[in-house]
Amino acid sequence: MIISHVVALSNNNVIGVNNNLPWNLKTDLSHFKKYTTNKVIVMGRKTYESIGRPLPNRINYVVSKTIDQIEGAHVFTSTESAINNARDYCIKNSLNEIVVIGGGFLFRDTLSVTNKLVLTRVDCDIDGDVFYPEIDLSNWLEKDSISFSKDADNDYDFIVSTYEKVK
Repeated sequence: MIISHVVALSNNNVIGVNNNLPWNLKTDLSHFKKYTTNKVIVMGRKTYESIGRPLPNRINYVVSKTIDQIEGAHVFTSTESAINNARDYCIKNSLNEIVVIGGGFLFRDTLSVTNKLVLTRVDCDIDGDVFYPEIDLSNWLEKDSISFSKDADNDYDFIVSTYEKVK
C-alpha cells in the first residue's frame, strides 16, 4: 500500500498562510487534481475548511476533533483511525494509494508510515504559519522531477519531484 504526501512547499518549508496557499500555481493545482483523482485523500480539518468542500472524484477523509460529520466525506477523530480505515477501503476497492494532502500536523503525524513523497518545491522564501516537516531525503530515492517556470498562471518557478522511501 502506498501512503503518499502531496504538498507544495517553499524553500523555507512554508505550506500555508492564514489557512490558504501562499501562492497561485495553476499548473501545480492541475497536477494535484490529476494525481489525486480516484484516490482516497486524507486531510485535516483546517485543510478541509480552506478547500471549503469535499473534492470531487476522490474519497475524502477528514481528521477532526470538532466536526462530527461532513456530507460527501468521512470524518475521523484521529489520524490513525483515518489511515487504518483508508487502508481497509483501498483493499476492498482494489486501490493502491492513500494520499495525505495536509496540513502541517497531518503531514508530521503520517511521516513514519509514508513511503512516497510528491513534493512541489516552490522557489521562494515566504512568510507563513503552517510548515512541512523537515525530512532527511537521504532515506528517499528521487524517481523523477519536472521543472516549471514562472508565467502568467504561476507566481514562481517550481519543481515537482517524486520520491520513494528506501527500504
